[in-house]
Amino acid sequence: MPPKPITPRLADNLRLLAAIQLQTQAARSAAIDSGAHGMMAVDAALAAIVIGVRGTYALWILALAMLGLSAGLAVRVVRITGAEDTGPLIDDVLPASETLQDAQLEHSLLQDFAADMQTNRRALARKGLLFNRAQTLLVLAILAEFVGQVVR
Repeated sequence: MPPKPITPRLADNLRLLAAIQLQTQAARSAAIDSGAHGMMAVDAALAAIVIGVRGTYALWILALAMLGLSAGLAVRVVRITGAEDTGPLIDDVLPASETLQDAQLEHSLLQDFAADMQTNRRALARKGLLFNRAQTLLVLAILAEFVGQVVR
């Protein structure tokens, strides 16, 4: 069954909405990446402090391991791609406009937007989960080192 024709006004509104949502997703991805870079810097600084202080009861080793895991998760956050997809490329749309009717082109364009938004949604969910885990490990490492210093 062919797709139901989309009115030009509805298509314009859907394109505008999709563009705004894709921009928001790209900005959220960049913000999470920036937070992950900051977390890697904090992990490295705290690791240097932990190595320099070396508390008792081997809790410093536990803290150092958690800092390493936290940094590793933060690296994984940065390596996840997906939110860079911000809609179809004009180079792909222009040749299609020569062979497709306007209604078909509108439908194809909106499907491309929807696919990119779905990809970005999944990538942002993974990034957020990994970022939260890295933060948790960072806090646990700080607590382990703190306990090691208090017990000393």
